[in-house]
Amino acid sequence: MTPDQQSLLEALKTALDADGRILSAWLTGSLGAGRGDPWSDIDIALVVAADDMPGLLADLMAPDGPLPATALRLSQFGRLVNGTTPKLQRFDLLLSTPEEFARQKAADVKLLFGDSSQGPTERPRPAPDPAAVARRVEGLVTEFLRVLSLAPVPVGRREWVVMQDGVGHLRRLLIELMLEENGVGPAERGGAKKLYPFLTPEQIAELEALVPPRAVEADLLAANRDLRDLFLPRARRVAQATGAVWPADWEAAVMSGLARDLPALGWAGLGWADATSGFP
Repeated sequence: MTPDQQSLLEALKTALDADGRILSAWLTGSLGAGRGDPWSDIDIALVVAADDMPGLLADLMAPDGPLPATALRLSQFGRLVNGTTPKLQRFDLLLSTPEEFARQKAADVKLLFGDSSQGPTERPRPAPDPAAVARRVEGLVTEFLRVLSLAPVPVGRREWVVMQDGVGHLRRLLIELMLEENGVGPAERGGAKKLYPFLTPEQIAELEALVPPRAVEADLLAANRDLRDLFLPRARRVAQATGAVWPADWEAAVMSGLARDLPALGWAGLGWADATSGFP
């Protein structure tokens, strides 16, 4: 933890410890788990009785309330305060009932103050559900093909900015597939701003080699092709490994339509249709 992070944490701890409605406070997130870095947010879970949550949230959001000065403060979901200081340091305060907080992973939290008996107890990590993994992989493949099938629409309309958004969605699906390939389910992933620890060096190199397309036809068609060539072979391997059902009919329809509508992409003749044999 950097001196600035420590200073902000101490200021938050002092402000929150003075409120008797807070039964206990716990450092969570990457810093609570001991995996933080100089860019980590300060994440704090506040254990509060359900009846006290609305009033406490209102006080924490008040401009003249107890929290350190912020340049931006947001309330979300009726129990979360996001704060950004004038120095662009960030903190999140999550209000939880004792029953909710008890379900946290014990290894990922550190008591700041209050009743330590309210902390989570160490529980065996549940084994991944193979059926759930297979469903997620099936959903990723189906969605990738759906977005890919839409490529002729912005081409026909000359909507290059719209097509850039589609490329971004395809890349996100590729990343999700890589995480599933590595056995990293949704519960094991980090926050939105941390990805590389969950990818292999080879996967990172593949993603970094992708060229962000300009809003011109040739670049966008090439980006769709490159993402297709990275995603589909990998998806076949992951589907075989996880028992996911390959959407052969949907893939055939998409490839046939793209070969018809976008022949310049070279959708036909890649041999993928022949490779579907033996899939579940």
